[in-house]
Amino acid sequence: MNNVLKSTKGITLIALVITIIVLLILAGVSIAMLTGENGILTQAQNAKKETSIAEEKELIALAYNAVKAEEKGGTVTADKLDKELEKDGADAIEDGENIKVTFTESQRVYTINSNGTITEGTGTTPTPPEEEDNTATVGEIVQPGEGNKEYTNGGSTAIIPEGFMIVPGLDNIEEGLVISDNPTDTEEEGKTLVAEGNQFVWVPVPEFTEFKREHFGTDDQKWWTGTFVTDQMSTNNMYEPTANGTDSTTEVEKMYKSVNDNKGFYIGRYEAGTETERNENSTIEDEVLSKKNKFVYNYIGWNNDGTMTGETSELGGAVEKARNFSTQSGHTNVTSTLVYGVQWDAVMRWISEDENLAKYLTESTGKGNYNTGGTIPTGSNPEYQLKNIYDIAGNVWEWTMEAYSTDNRVHRGGTYSYTGSNNAVSSRLIYSPDNTCPCLGFRLAFFV
Repeated sequence: MNNVLKSTKGITLIALVITIIVLLILAGVSIAMLTGENGILTQAQNAKKETSIAEEKELIALAYNAVKAEEKGGTVTADKLDKELEKDGADAIEDGENIKVTFTESQRVYTINSNGTITEGTGTTPTPPEEEDNTATVGEIVQPGEGNKEYTNGGSTAIIPEGFMIVPGLDNIEEGLVISDNPTDTEEEGKTLVAEGNQFVWVPVPEFTEFKREHFGTDDQKWWTGTFVTDQMSTNNMYEPTANGTDSTTEVEKMYKSVNDNKGFYIGRYEAGTETERNENSTIEDEVLSKKNKFVYNYIGWNNDGTMTGETSELGGAVEKARNFSTQSGHTNVTSTLVYGVQWDAVMRWISEDENLAKYLTESTGKGNYNTGGTIPTGSNPEYQLKNIYDIAGNVWEWTMEAYSTDNRVHRGGTYSYTGSNNAVSSRLIYSPDNTCPCLGFRLAFFV
């Protein structure tokens, strides 16, 4: 009985071993069929790859043809193809006479020759040039050659031009972001305050349709009897050159385009100033500054000959001095001008958005040098600020690019000779363009 049992166990073990071997053989055959060079899985993967390649080539072809059609049969450049392929997750860059396209997800590279033939590339994807950081840092000068940079704060963006920095402590766009061309300037709490550079304030214009001239005062504060008109001068009309069409060849066209594109512009933080106190015998050769604690640049007319033709011509007086500031100060990547009436009104609109400041538009007492009989140095009284802009109310009337009829030019903001109620910051007054007096000055503006 025992021998029979032992024999039975032996047969069962051998059968088990044979079964396992057979199963292993079958498993190997199955795996080979699935994963071998001609296996089912490999063939499926190859088919998937070929399908993906065909789809990517089709996307390139569609994008290429779209650009070709847009250019009316002209040259298809890498930049234009790159924009067209962006939605498809692909990048296009120049590669000699060809264009190379790389799909981000698959990392496959394709080459397009000048005839539009698409081939799957070999080798590595050419490395595109690293994108420069386009973000401005508070307290750091944007160096020449870096290009203008952007600074975003509170949902708004300001353009910081080369040669300027955001002044530490004055980096809030809504409250009045200030830039300076002196790297030591600061208004941070707990630090020694420095204001040695030319300083400007960014004026946000979020809605370009609101970039227009406007009367903010009461009828009693309306120092003219006519109405606003554009692009013509006639009796009893307030006139200012405005942008028409898309031609950006004149100063005003370029200014309007810049404000539209960049959602803002810069205005001098201070009235135009100079190192030397001026009088009725002063020439117009003094250097123009937008700096703190300088003599006001007064005793200067709007221009030399009284005409208002050719927005880019050298007219003399405040117009010429303002236009020459950018070149003479070395800031050649911006365009400096005399403040346009539309820019002044943009500042007024911006001020009025703050309910605590809106009242000063028609009653500026306490926010400017009024009824004192004489000028004070630029930016010398910290109480005389609106949105971090000094002395825009009072001290001296400031010439603008506006005209009244064919004979007079408009100045804004009030003067030391009158009160803040009848010469509020939004006020307009007219003088002959060749008029010079101690109560007449000007303020710089510039656009990027």
